[in-house]
Amino acid sequence: MKIVIIGNGIAGYNAAAGILKAVDWCTVDVFSDESFSPYYRTRVLSLLSDDSVQEDLRIRPDIKDERYRLISKHINCIDTDSKLVYSDDGSSYEYDVLVLANGAKAVSLALPGGKAGGIFTIRTVDDVYALKSWLKDHGDDTVVIGGGLLGLEAAYEIHAHTGKRVTVIETFSYLLPRQLDRDSALYLQQRLEAMGLRILCGVRTSNFLYDSDDHVTGVKCDDGFLVNADTVVESVGIRSNTFLAVDAGLEVNRGVVVDEYLRTSLEDVYAIGDAAETEGRVTGQVSAALDMARVLAANIAGNKTPYRIASPSSMLKVAGLDVVSLGNVNAEESDVIVRENGNSRCAYFITDNRLSGAVLIGTKDQFVTLKANLNKELTDDLKAKLSL
Repeated sequence: MKIVIIGNGIAGYNAAAGILKAVDWCTVDVFSDESFSPYYRTRVLSLLSDDSVQEDLRIRPDIKDERYRLISKHINCIDTDSKLVYSDDGSSYEYDVLVLANGAKAVSLALPGGKAGGIFTIRTVDDVYALKSWLKDHGDDTVVIGGGLLGLEAAYEIHAHTGKRVTVIETFSYLLPRQLDRDSALYLQQRLEAMGLRILCGVRTSNFLYDSDDHVTGVKCDDGFLVNADTVVESVGIRSNTFLAVDAGLEVNRGVVVDEYLRTSLEDVYAIGDAAETEGRVTGQVSAALDMARVLAANIAGNKTPYRIASPSSMLKVAGLDVVSLGNVNAEESDVIVRENGNSRCAYFITDNRLSGAVLIGTKDQFVTLKANLNKELTDDLKAKLSL
């Protein structure tokens, strides 16, 4: 059996490794647009400070199996009737099972002035190098639009390693709204501001200003407020790469629609990672990509296994600070117990005497205990472990 995987990010890499481990009666061809792959996209901004860390981004270990090929070619189209994929040089490759793991692209704001020079999105190694080159020759004011993980990391890296003034603009009323409750987000904001970042929440961008050279000079907000900028980084989300799926006649919504076994609307075609939509959602999380790769390998091996979206959990680094988020962190639905000192903040969310969620900032020491006890009864033993 020949399996073709399009995409060599964390989903495609782990799918290939899992399939080769699970079965011995297949070959696996993986196609990648990028010559440097696979690598951790969440770490690419470290390249702003040091080019030599590029090799450290690579996902290890390398897959060494005679049944495996990594092919650095872009796939242009799929012929599902003949079970062929076609690369940009006109070559065709057969498959018995096809896996779409071709990820997503960064969203750009469709606003007036949005095509001016000096406006960037960050998704790939090449994107970071383009931003780095621009920053060397342009002024001192950078605006990052988006207060999510990548936006905050971009803001911190630019400020820390170039000394430029950086303003973060977040549409939502607080930072990291998918991971944090409002009070924890305010604590994080204060820590980031103490590092030298300027953060504006509850502010919506309306358009970009630019000069006669078509270079960005500022960001204008809905209330007329103007922020000077000679560099803008947009970090406002991702959009699944669905072009291959659409052309092949697969069912597509936000992403490539899959069932509980990660099968698309056509036989022998699967989708995983940021390319896939399951239960009406594109998760956009590393943990989900890893789970999907594991489930896919099991299903291809004949062990029928459904994919279930897990309770939200993330362990992040934001400007050098550990940030852990687990479960439901909606304070309006829970009782909240907070433990805070000068270096860290821990918030525990209790619903019906069960640990329904937690946020840790500045520490990750309790991550294993919290994850193991999520949604479990808050016993005296657990209270003692968490010092509650």
